[in-house]
Amino acid sequence: MENWITSIGLDIGTSTTKFIVSHLSIAEQGSPFHLPTSQIIDRTVVYESSIYTTPLTSKQDIDMPSLASILSKEYEQSGIHFKDVKAGAVIITGETARKENAEKIINYLADRAGDFVVATAGADLEGILAGKGSGAKERSEEIEGIVANVDIGGGTANVALFEAGRTIQTFTFHLGGRLIRINDQEEVVYISEYLRPWLEANLFSAQTDRGITFNELKEMCTRMNQSMISFLTGEPKYHADLLLLEPMEQTLPPIKELVFAGGVGYMMAGKEPTQMNEVTTFGDIGPLLATTLLKVSEVSGLNITEAKETTRATVIGAGMQNTELSGGTIFVREELLPIKNLPIVRVMVDTLDFNAVAFSNQLDDVMKQARKLYEVQDPPFALGLLGREYCSYQTMKSMTHTIYQLFHHHFPNATCLVVICERDIGKALGQSLKKTSPEGMQIICIDQVDFLHGDYIDLGLRTAGEAISLSVKTLAFG
Repeated sequence: MENWITSIGLDIGTSTTKFIVSHLSIAEQGSPFHLPTSQIIDRTVVYESSIYTTPLTSKQDIDMPSLASILSKEYEQSGIHFKDVKAGAVIITGETARKENAEKIINYLADRAGDFVVATAGADLEGILAGKGSGAKERSEEIEGIVANVDIGGGTANVALFEAGRTIQTFTFHLGGRLIRINDQEEVVYISEYLRPWLEANLFSAQTDRGITFNELKEMCTRMNQSMISFLTGEPKYHADLLLLEPMEQTLPPIKELVFAGGVGYMMAGKEPTQMNEVTTFGDIGPLLATTLLKVSEVSGLNITEAKETTRATVIGAGMQNTELSGGTIFVREELLPIKNLPIVRVMVDTLDFNAVAFSNQLDDVMKQARKLYEVQDPPFALGLLGREYCSYQTMKSMTHTIYQLFHHHFPNATCLVVICERDIGKALGQSLKKTSPEGMQIICIDQVDFLHGDYIDLGLRTAGEAISLSVKTLAFG
């Protein structure tokens, strides 16, 4: 049985805003030898908006009336209605991704964007979605080695590493076309505070309200790109660490291919500027940053793969790729759905060499921390079990007892326990937890969910067979 759902994507960035509508085809698949599963078998973009300049009332504040007008116009032109939207994402990025802006947009969209649209922000999620929209994720399924998607917009370069179709790492550079802005008189009128430490360390004396020559600006853009690319090759130079949004928490693995997306990625194929008036077309360094990046990357030793989408990569990733499906053997009462923005608390489980004491100690620690953060909500969080596929009866029984006892101890007033599993044990674990739990305690147990790179999850309605739609994401505002 095949089922189509409508998904939207809205990308509100530092420089531009984009909107798309896509259709996702869902079908239940199975055989006499395998458990039934539901999969998204086709994703088609059916409408793309124009690219708008993000409406702002100041350098960082969203002009909500103007944004509302854009959305109203695009909904009308696309021919869809709010009630038809079942999936998708709103991505608020760069300098617009401030808590106040995000909350304004969420409040506006609450009754206008469909039951399953999620409002999200954050460089990690943006990088992952851009990598899906640009084709980097798909490319990593075709080759051996790691593909890095570098999504460069107005304020940041978000990097997502993909291997065999899975996201393995994300990080972000302060590198973008709008970080330095120049007027028609060839004067620097703005320098991002995030870029200043790197400029000073590299002995660039750029200051606002003074002139700058074409050669000075070209040298600056070249060095900026050399710094970023050197980091990606594993041999950082020119104080590359000062460009990072946050210090790296893990070692960078060797990268085989690069895919460039975003507005700067799009301009890499454009004509190389030779004088200042060709640089300042948009009042910033975007065109020069793009063409110098092309030259620097070509001599990096890394393979360069052309993106399928550049400027619309993030919004296409949001509208088409953000929605996934659970496994086909889950335990849930449909009247409890949907549940939005549920925090994920992760616990690693070695089911082949299960140690009940170690599992109990680990689970107790994470629940203590979760109690401080999420005690006021019900359900308080989703317990994410990361582990191997096989789970014996004895291991299941021990896990069930420990999970319920500690959950009840730390959250005695909670009436719903949500567990999400990486592997196919959802129905069995859910049934086991239900038998252990007292009357009135609701159990939701979802499986076949890749939640390693997400902090929150949305649980949607059934789409085909037993499976439900879901979205794993990162929220950069609280």
